[in-house]
Amino acid sequence: MIRTYFNQAFHLIRQNPLFSGFYILGTGLAISMVMLLVVIYYIKVAGIYPETNRARMMVISDVHMQSVDNSNSNSTGLIAYNIVKDLFYNLKGTEAVSAIGTYVAGDGYAQLPSSKHRIPVVQKAVDVAFWKVFDFDFVDGAPFSESDFASGIHHIVISEEVAQRIFNTSKVVGKYLTIDFVEYKICGVVKTPSYATELSYAQVWIPYTCFPGYDKYNQYDALGAYEVVILARSSSDFDSIKAQVDEFTRKFNAISHDGYKLLWHGQPYAYWKTLFRVDSMTDLDFMKIFRQIGAVLLMLLLVPALNLSGMISGRMEKRLPEIGVRKAFGATSCVLFSQIIWENLILTVIGGCLGLIISYGMVLLSKNWLLTLLDDNVTALPDGVGVSITPQMLFSPVLFMAAFLICVMINLFSAVIPAYLSLRKDIVYSINKQK
Repeated sequence: MIRTYFNQAFHLIRQNPLFSGFYILGTGLAISMVMLLVVIYYIKVAGIYPETNRARMMVISDVHMQSVDNSNSNSTGLIAYNIVKDLFYNLKGTEAVSAIGTYVAGDGYAQLPSSKHRIPVVQKAVDVAFWKVFDFDFVDGAPFSESDFASGIHHIVISEEVAQRIFNTSKVVGKYLTIDFVEYKICGVVKTPSYATELSYAQVWIPYTCFPGYDKYNQYDALGAYEVVILARSSSDFDSIKAQVDEFTRKFNAISHDGYKLLWHGQPYAYWKTLFRVDSMTDLDFMKIFRQIGAVLLMLLLVPALNLSGMISGRMEKRLPEIGVRKAFGATSCVLFSQIIWENLILTVIGGCLGLIISYGMVLLSKNWLLTLLDDNVTALPDGVGVSITPQMLFSPVLFMAAFLICVMINLFSAVIPAYLSLRKDIVYSINKQK
């Protein structure tokens, strides 16, 4: 039966190439817009190198301090080292907890000790647990050790890209590199990550204990220079981890901190939820977020579906004689309805494949700015950095299934009503349409 539907669909394509071409193109353009959003969301939340454990990650990106006496007096920022040490490093039920010194290290310049030629590099100040939370592939060497980190020894990890640019080889463990006039010894080289994985991305990873004053910046005993990433043993442990954070906060706020209290606004969040954060002073309203996303998707699907529905109605009007004859020879409305839906689904799937290709092309051509569309703070790419897109990001069963489901939805939106109205018409009326 399905084979018959396929043959009928391809016969209709050959019979009406103009209609079929416009239908497939219209479907492809409609699906490409939806798939573009799906691809961006997928790259942002799926388990992609080196953030393959996103499903088990929780993120605390900032802290909010509010005056006890005046709710209009607020201060927000990253997390102080004492909070990292007293709370997050002591959490139970976790596999690893990493503190990233976002304000400890930033963009810098790297060069050989004996050279004056410098290249810009993105630095990240990290701890030993960083290499447990994020699944980096080492092409040479290994991460700096716990003893190196505790002693503040100048051992660093660099990306394969930086190693190739400076040394023309990836085998550089044991060699020295000067960054902002400070000399470091390379202990490891990792496969270059994509800037799309912004939480873990850098070109040089330095122990934050190498920076003087890494534990000094502190305001209201809570504001500092770090964000924290927690790798839970399982996503089922999230509630337990949040309960520990809430208990610490209760005890913290029981003591005066210059008249301010600590607020997390629901943090730590599961990794995917951080994508929807707008600011540091409000809780996430997921019902509102889902309604907004649903409205956008509905508009992107419904508007083209209405246009396609008009095209299908015109074609069904021309096919009324065929439908009348088939009903006269015993074909039931159910069988005819099923065939019409299948024929349009085949055309829609062809258009869906075209739409998927278009969305991939748009991502590849506009990757340097397109992947920042969902960010709350859009910043320019650092010098010398480009967003790389890997096959892992694009060729996923999840994306193909999403494309197919979107095809089914557009097919149902556009074909059901015209098919139903055509099949309701009287046999005599349908046959006489050919006159």
